[in-house]
Amino acid sequence: MSYEVLARKWRPQAFDDVVGQAHVTTPLRNAIRMDRMPHAVLFTGPRGCGKTTLARILARCLNCEKGPTDTPCGECASCREIIEGRSTDVQEIDAASRTSVDDVREIIEAIRYAPSPGKHRIYVVDEVHMLSGAAFNALLKTLEEPPPRSLFVFATTNPEKIPFTVISRCQRHDLRRIGAAEIVGRLKEMCRDESLTISDTSLLAIARESDGSLRDAQTLLDQIIAFGGDEVDDEQVAQVLDLVDRRLLLSIAEACIAGDAPAALDAMARAAETGTDAKRLGETLLQLLRDLVVLRIAPDRDGLVEASDAEREELEQLAGRTDAMRLRRMFRSLVREQEDLGWAPRPLAVLEMAVVRLASMPDGDDVGRLLARLDALEQRITGGGAAGGGGGEGSATTRPSRPARDARQNGTTHSAPARASAPPAEPEPPPPDAEHEPPTASVPLDTVFSRLHAFTERRNPRLAAALEDCSLLERGTAHIRMGAPNRFAAQRLESRREALEEISGEFFGGTMRVHVEQTNGTTAADANAQAGSERDRQARQRALEHPTVGLALEVLEGEIAEIRPLTSGAPGR
Repeated sequence: MSYEVLARKWRPQAFDDVVGQAHVTTPLRNAIRMDRMPHAVLFTGPRGCGKTTLARILARCLNCEKGPTDTPCGECASCREIIEGRSTDVQEIDAASRTSVDDVREIIEAIRYAPSPGKHRIYVVDEVHMLSGAAFNALLKTLEEPPPRSLFVFATTNPEKIPFTVISRCQRHDLRRIGAAEIVGRLKEMCRDESLTISDTSLLAIARESDGSLRDAQTLLDQIIAFGGDEVDDEQVAQVLDLVDRRLLLSIAEACIAGDAPAALDAMARAAETGTDAKRLGETLLQLLRDLVVLRIAPDRDGLVEASDAEREELEQLAGRTDAMRLRRMFRSLVREQEDLGWAPRPLAVLEMAVVRLASMPDGDDVGRLLARLDALEQRITGGGAAGGGGGEGSATTRPSRPARDARQNGTTHSAPARASAPPAEPEPPPPDAEHEPPTASVPLDTVFSRLHAFTERRNPRLAAALEDCSLLERGTAHIRMGAPNRFAAQRLESRREALEEISGEFFGGTMRVHVEQTNGTTAADANAQAGSERDRQARQRALEHPTVGLALEVLEGEIAEIRPLTSGAPGR
């Protein structure tokens, strides 16, 4: 066959022809001009972005008769041999089929010889990550200290599989996916040269489908030409690429934004009649919602949405019909539903219910009305409805205020304020000798012990030293129980029991008996922390099981992001 596919025919032959990789071509050109070319180069990146192409261009730059130069002539014998793949000084090796130590040993033996007739001996190893571990180890010494005028060029799509000992010996260049606009520009140039008639919308669809790979875009264009000939319309492109009808997609989005669930289902039915795959339809609708969110938030930013001018204007008008918050909630809801399409027995039915949910999603302005409905429904659930209608059987209970209800749910009590408008009272300053006052029963044990230790340190420093690392385990009306972390500390406290009882009686304001026991490092703070953690767990469980919380999740179609305990002193709680 004499036909040459577009991907080979339009392979770049110079750095200027490489699309979208200026961050790689610029340092390579400068290295050649400054005679600072490394002995090993590693090209990484996704498929079809130019790794092998750059390796060949680099070989021609170094072996051109006019070189080394960053602009090879492409006409000399050396350049032609490299282009045709028959140069003895430039060897391309497929590591996927040559993975053993013996294959690497052949390279090591061959690279010792001086290049002839070229200027550099170059080995291009494609898919280098496929080499075995032993092959990589055999290559390390030669890779670190290669012979003069030799160069290794590695290319891979999986750099994480290459040992770090190899990567550290190479100059690494990461190639990126090519943008849709750059791919469209390259395809336009090809179509002009090939005398093809195709719209910008179709070229943009090809660029999107290629997912950043110029080679994939060229292959798709070849396939489309084979289907439609020299003049291709948008319908033929959509048929070859199995694209979702854009008018149908916009109909679904418009119905969802307008809150018209029946219209959304009609559009889904038309999509099913055309044989559109449910997963592909969901992915395309998800991308459309993403574009609507971007255009709603940043309409003036170019390059964030890949669309033609006409499509962009249409999307901007559609995004202006609702707020960004609702669009984001629609996007998030569809993402959750999209996860079920892979295993659902009827994916289209799952997607239909997802679209119905999007169409039923309330606007941000409806939240206040929904909260009012929640309050009314909560009154019905708790039996706290208005006591009107006078003659019903049984007595209606009065609905507690929100502070009281919140306090009851969290196990705390608050006194009701005398007047809602009264300003909060300023806390009275503590008296100068407050630290000597007996602590109340509500003070935590670790706080009581800290104050007791400070009081003892002022009265009896030697006894305070014996209290180090100890803890207060229990406090009664006429006794306290002290915990010592080890046997030595317990005996030390026992020997000073009388002095400790005297200090404790003075501190607590009465006769106190002191009991000492060994805790093996377990402190009251640890016990309090464990008890507090259990109380928090029980409080969270009660909050999750509360009927009002379940009702709010159902009406607002939301989810619980975080559960926080109520602050006892917060106003209005």
